[in-house]
This record gives sequence, C-alpha cells and structure tokens, in this order.
Amino acid sequence: MRAPTYSMPINKVLVAMLMLGTIFAVTFYLVWMRSWGPRHGQVNHDLGTYAWKKDLPLPRTEAGGTSLQGKFYVVGGIDSLAQTFSDLQVYDPALDSWNRLADFPRPINHPGVVADDQFLYSVGGFGPLGIRVRGFMFARWDPYDQLERFDPAANRWTSLARMPSPRGAGGVTLGGGKIWYVGGIDPERNLSKQLFAYEIATNTWEEMPPMKYARDHMRLEYYEGAIYAISGRRDDMRFNLGHVEKFDIATRTWTKLPPIPTPRGGFGSAVLDGKIYTFGGESVWTCFDTVEALNLSTETWEAFPALPEARHGIIAGTIGNSIHLISGGRHPRVSISGLHRTFSPAKREQ
Repeated sequence: MRAPTYSMPINKVLVAMLMLGTIFAVTFYLVWMRSWGPRHGQVNHDLGTYAWKKDLPLPRTEAGGTSLQGKFYVVGGIDSLAQTFSDLQVYDPALDSWNRLADFPRPINHPGVVADDQFLYSVGGFGPLGIRVRGFMFARWDPYDQLERFDPAANRWTSLARMPSPRGAGGVTLGGGKIWYVGGIDPERNLSKQLFAYEIATNTWEEMPPMKYARDHMRLEYYEGAIYAISGRRDDMRFNLGHVEKFDIATRTWTKLPPIPTPRGGFGSAVLDGKIYTFGGESVWTCFDTVEALNLSTETWEAFPALPEARHGIIAGTIGNSIHLISGGRHPRVSISGLHRTFSPAKREQ
C-alpha cells in the first residue's frame, strides 16, 4: 500500500511564505527606501519659514549640488538600490521647474560641487558602490581624482587638472579664487585630514596644512578669508564627530572653534547673512531634523526651527535670501527622496 503524500500542504505553506516575504519586501521598499513625500506644506516659525518647491524629478541621496546664476544644479547621487546616477539636473526658481542638462562624464556619488560666477565644478566623489562589510558600513568607496567644469552656456563638461590624490565624501567650498577640498576617504579607504587647494586661474593644485581631525561626510564653507570644517564622522555612523576647525587662508593656520551641538555626518550646509546653517544628517539608527547655525561674528552656535522632515544626504545652497534643501533620505543609510524645500530665515530688527 502506497504511503500518503503531503506535497500539496507543504507547497501551499511555501507559497504563503513566499507571498508574505514579497509583501514585506515591497512594504519595506516603499516605506524605508523611497521615503515618500513631505509631511507638511509650508511651515512657519518665528525664526523662519519652510516653503515647498517642485520635487527633484529623480529621487536620490548623496548627490552634489549648488546654485549658479540664480539656478540650482544637482549632480549624480544614488538611488534606492544604491545604483549611481550620472545626470545633471537644473532648477529654475522663476518657473519652479527642473530640466536635465548634459550628463556628467561618469556615474558619480558624494561629489564635491561648487560654483563661481560663471562655471559649475565637481571635485572628487565616488564611482558605483561595491560591497565592503566593516562595522556598520556595507559599501566599498572607490574615490575619483577628477575635477570637471560645467559651462551652462555651452551645456558642456570639461576636464581640468586632477586632484593630488583621489577623495570622496570630503568637505568642499570655493573662495578667494580657489576650490578647497578637505578630509574624505582616500584610495586605501582610510580617512584623510589633508587640505587641497585648486587655483582656478592657473589650473593647479597645492597641498595646504592639514586639519587636526580626519573625517568624512563633513561640510566645508568659506567666509571672509577663512574656511570652516564642520562635524562629520569617522568612517562609521556610530562615530559622529562634533569638531569645528577654522583655517585662516592668509596665515595658513587652523584653530579650533566650539563644537557643533549635534554631531552628525551626511548633512547639508549653506552660508547666509553671516551664519553657516547646517541641516539634517544621520546616525546609526536615525536621521536628524536638526538645524543649527554658526554665527561667524561671535563664533557661537544658535538653534533654528527643525526641518519638517528629517533627512540625510541633503543638498543645501543659497539663492537670494533663501536656502534650498533638496533630496536626501528620510532614514539612515540608503534611502532617497526628491523633496525640495526652501528655508528663509526671518529678518530681525537690528
């Protein structure tokens, strides 16, 4: 007599498990990775207003961007599957619209993007991410040493002198006729504290005195003859650093300033009205909605109204009296959005 078979019930269990797993995976993707839309429209505070602008067409995080000639440019970044973009998007505030321009020469994420009065520049950055397991980090960083210049009038990229050494996820700013790049991750995937300066007029690089604290996912801003290296992390979101260092360009010396109240990496920053504003960021388990500003006349920190949505990998830059806050994930690590807000600080009577 043949023994009874149980293939049908087992198959049904396997199908049910597969369906539940698929539902969980799709839900995780939608809720975590995609970071769907904003929680609020316009948000008003006594210290400033958050307005809602046209979303970036392709959601992303870890892109680069800045303003140039009254428009905002966004370069590269990564999507929800950690695939790297090579597109260049431009936002026109007069039309509240985005357009795609000539693609960057290669896929790039974590680029350093700055602009002078005529051109956009992209410095360093990483190629498509590989796999590396170390602590809480799962991406392999392979940095570039290329410096590329974009001419909006010609819609064309041009390669300039290469960096002294490849770097990604460092701090970058422009001031005094130079592009400044500090920190970041080097080709051996170690953290750097080196400072490089590129002179635009001569198309040459020079190594400057290094800052004291090596770090990545930091910010660098220029103001009145000095650059400011702010916060960042030590190769892992468990180790956010509060360090703030000021480099006097004339004397080529670094000094230590009061630490940022909320240490973080992967945040945005912009200079407006004598203050360096910092927005968002991440740690191992959460994203920040924190907004803090360094008053450059008093060299003290001030708290400002929180972001309506916590984000990391956010791009920040100034047009007129407003700071544009574009893209970035609502959850730590790889999560994305196309969110686009402006923050306009309230004018105070002197």
